[in-house]
Amino acid sequence: MVLETNKVKVKESVKQRIATIDFWDNGITNLRIEDNVEVTLKDAEEQYEILRSRYDGKIKYRILVEPGRYTSISKEARDFSTVPERNAMTLANAVVVRSLAHRIIINFLINFIRKQNMRMRMFDSKEKGIEWLLALKEEY
Repeated sequence: MVLETNKVKVKESVKQRIATIDFWDNGITNLRIEDNVEVTLKDAEEQYEILRSRYDGKIKYRILVEPGRYTSISKEARDFSTVPERNAMTLANAVVVRSLAHRIIINFLINFIRKQNMRMRMFDSKEKGIEWLLALKEEY
């Protein structure tokens, strides 16, 4: 299945200090993190609250994460993000990796996520991540 990303419509866009969260009309939520930033605990908490406040209790999120160049995540934000209760509303995360550092961090997170009812995979391209998210079955 090939998706032309330029045909996706953004239903809502929320700008944060270090990122933008776009809710697309195809059911994917796109988290775009800026270049040269560190995701802090406060940023992770804010992202969680944005998602929680829009969650309908039925259809779980399919999140496409696009970290910027030289983006990092603090230990506190990583710990916050791996708590199972905080991931209950997420079906899957597709992370576009841009560097070896991203790959190492995502591998670390995937090991924690495996024990939860959420999938996480990394991709070298945005298009492959979108295809995977759209192909997932709701029950997991």
